[in-house]
Amino acid sequence: MEQENSLVANPSTQSSNTQQPTSTSASIAGAGGGTLLVLLANNLPDAYPLKSWLVIVAPSVSIVLSLFWKFISRKSNAYFKVKKIERSKKLLLQKIENALQNGIISEKEAAMLKKKMREIELQSIDNLANKIKSIDFEE
Repeated sequence: MEQENSLVANPSTQSSNTQQPTSTSASIAGAGGGTLLVLLANNLPDAYPLKSWLVIVAPSVSIVLSLFWKFISRKSNAYFKVKKIERSKKLLLQKIENALQNGIISEKEAAMLKKKMREIELQSIDNLANKIKSIDFEE
């Protein structure tokens, strides 16, 4: 089955029309976290032994927060994309089932809808197989 004709999106491939998390929000999160750490350090008394260390590690904290934000954004976007696809697939299958049960469609249309149902299921199986293949097992 060709990808261009598939009825259900393949979550294992990148779509060109989806919005990827930009580095802007990650940069803001990192800069905000580093700035907050510096501000907190500056509000500490000069005699506090960790004050200079907090200022020194602030850039590293900014980088770590930025990377963490990117990771969380990508994972949450992927999760919600898969959930949206699952809901759409379920709704589509229900609509096809209802149309087949109503009996108001012709035999030719019923055959076409049954073919679409098979295509949807085959695409789901293919997506799951691709997902399993993409898992990297560490040895």
